[in-house]
Formats: sequence, C-alpha cells, structure tokens
Amino acid sequence: MHQWAPPEVKMDYDNVGLIVGDPDADVTSVLVCLDLTENVVDEAIQSGYDTILSHHPLIFRKLSRINPDHEQGRIIYKLIQNNISYLCAHTNLDLALDGVSFVLANLLGLDQPEFLSKEVFSSRKITLTADTNQPERILSLLNYHSAEHAFWFDVDGRANGAKRFEAIIDRHHLGHLTSALKKEGLLTPGRFQVTAPEGPSDNFGLGVIGSYPDGGIPREEFLYLVCQALQVPALRTSGHPKTIRKVAVCGGAGISLKNKALAAGADAFVTADIKYHDYFHENDQFLLVDAGHYETEFPVVDAIRRELSEAFEQVRVSITSTVTNPMEIFITEIE
Repeated sequence: MHQWAPPEVKMDYDNVGLIVGDPDADVTSVLVCLDLTENVVDEAIQSGYDTILSHHPLIFRKLSRINPDHEQGRIIYKLIQNNISYLCAHTNLDLALDGVSFVLANLLGLDQPEFLSKEVFSSRKITLTADTNQPERILSLLNYHSAEHAFWFDVDGRANGAKRFEAIIDRHHLGHLTSALKKEGLLTPGRFQVTAPEGPSDNFGLGVIGSYPDGGIPREEFLYLVCQALQVPALRTSGHPKTIRKVAVCGGAGISLKNKALAAGADAFVTADIKYHDYFHENDQFLLVDAGHYETEFPVVDAIRRELSEAFEQVRVSITSTVTNPMEIFITEIE
C-alpha cells in the first residue's frame, strides 16, 4: 500500500498508515472498507480477519481519551482486544496514480485518463558521483526509492572508477533516498546535488480527465451511464451540453477542481459534496454532476482488494459486506 500510495504524499491534515496495531504482526486476512464503523469491526471479529484497511480514517484529530462510551472508543477497544490491526489510505490514495479518481474514471469508461492537476507535487533532478565498480547496485538503490530515468556514466579523468549517476525523483521520496545514501556511505560533500524542480510529478496529482471516443455520447446517456456505473438512482446536476466527450472526475469532495475542469475543456465534471452556490456557472455547456461521496469513492475498495490479492496470494482479502453509507435517497412522484 505504501508503494502505491506513500504516506508522505498525504494532505497535512490527514492521518494515514498503520493507526492501530503492531507493525511486526503477521497478516493473514484483510477486510477492506470505505469507512471503519463498529459494524465493520464486528464483521471482522466474527469472520476472523486480523487486519482492516479503510479509505477514510477513524482518527483525524488527537484523542483526549479512549473509552467505550462512544463509537470511536468502542471501535478502538474492540480492535485492540481482538488483536486486529487497522490501516488507512486516504488522501495519499486520492493523490496516487491509479488511485480513487482513476478507478472512478475507468468505471465510467473514459479513455486515456490522466491527472487533472499535477501542481501538488514536483520532481527533482539528482546527481551522485561515487567511486564504485558496481554501478548496478547503486542503480538498484535509486530505483528502490522510486527514482526514475536513472542512468550512469564514467567520469573522465577521475581515478578509482568514479561514476556519475543521474535520476529524477519525486520530492517526497528525497528524504528517504538521502538517508539510504548516507547509510551506504555515499552521501559525501560535493558528490550529491539536488537541482531545482524538474517539473510536475507524473505519479501524483488531483482529479482525472479522460474522454469518450467517436464524438462522445449524449448528455442523458452519460447521466444514465453514471447512475448505472455507481448504482445510484438519482444525481444532482447543472448545465446542459448536448454531447459529452471530455470528462473530469474527482472521487469524494472535489468541487475545488471545477475551474481546472473548465480550463481543461471538460464537457462534464463528476464529483461529490457540491454546495448550492457551486452549481452556478456561466457556461451552460458544462455539466456539473454530484454523484455522492460514498458512491464516487467506494469503487476504490474493490481496487484495493484486487491489488492486495494479486500481491499476496496467501492472504485472504475481502470487501466488507457492511454498507457504511450514512445517507439514504428517498424518491417519490410529486403530484
């Protein structure tokens, strides 16, 4: 999970990673959910899961007390009493390549999905000079810490087989890399340089934009597709473009990206938690769709299940059977 969605990329306010449990404990079974509720914990206990992984964190703020007088306290009590570890991947998974919004884009059948905004993280160019006759070992070290486009060449006029290594690395990986280089005795003065930002990271960003081929699809057909894909009976919308070809999406509360979607030429933007005044926009040919917070994020739960199942065949990984969506939709005919 940390390779897919590194904790270092989370938003400052967030709380991700191993929240409850022993980091050295064995993992034999994982129950994946969007929200960690008491019913989910009870399901894990009854079905013998030793690990729970959620998207939304149980603990956002520092706790002043833990007792069973409220649901959060009862959940923590039950986790510890039943030796169940609890992990969370939240905004780090929102920002990751193939994360929440990519899963949503794929579910809606969008072609060539890419980040809508890549301004959140930037990459750096690094150079390292080392005396070594094993350059592949250093390349492996760089690659292990997610450096990309790494290569080396001999340094002319230098004794002891000096080699120069160059690579591109995302900013948040830089600290771990420098620690590893120091441990290996490679972080010597004048031999390691980090230059100005190389550009936006290709691995992390906000939202996703993609398109439909062959001239797109009609507005009503698109809205029907969204309802079917997310299993929702109703949508809140504004805007009336006739055809939808280019679509931006952001799972969960993503209205802050509306202007990015407009600037990118999107015909529609699918997200959630849109406030009343945000539905007002001057371009009637731009379709704004609120498909629900739970509904736009829950598909990532199955993506997590698939990812972990493929990586660890010996581990039982399942999706919770508990519906944790606190919202219900009541639909009636108005006379």
